[in-house]
Amino acid sequence: MTKLFSYTISFLTVLSVSLALEDKDTICPISGNPIKGSKIKTEYKKGDVSLCSESCKVKFSKNPEKFSTMGNFQLVSTGQYVQTNCPATGRKLKNKSKNPKIVTIMKNDVELCCGGCMKKVSKMAETEKFDYIFSNKSFKKGYKLASK
Repeated sequence: MTKLFSYTISFLTVLSVSLALEDKDTICPISGNPIKGSKIKTEYKKGDVSLCSESCKVKFSKNPEKFSTMGNFQLVSTGQYVQTNCPATGRKLKNKSKNPKIVTIMKNDVELCCGGCMKKVSKMAETEKFDYIFSNKSFKKGYKLASK
């Protein structure tokens, strides 16, 4: 029951943020609110995560692991990290594939390496996809710090 409630809350947050998100907006990893041009930032994984308030910054700084999925998503969606491999397996992606395996998560395209990964991800609910693709484990496998 608790897991169902948690998934429901996560789904509603992802859905509402996805609908409200414009191209240049980002999302506060704590509140889930869309933010534009926030000057409130904290360093995270050699990048900067924007937050909507000082209280959110304190919460994120105290426990970044708790908010890592949203933090990882923000690093990717702002271009601070780029996808290099399949986040599911860590395998290299096929350059210029005729039929790339793409999943769109909150207006961000993520490429998967094969039909098996695509099949696995396509069976997941939206919140599960988000948590799976941007978890610390997947983030480590599939993304690297962008060149400056």
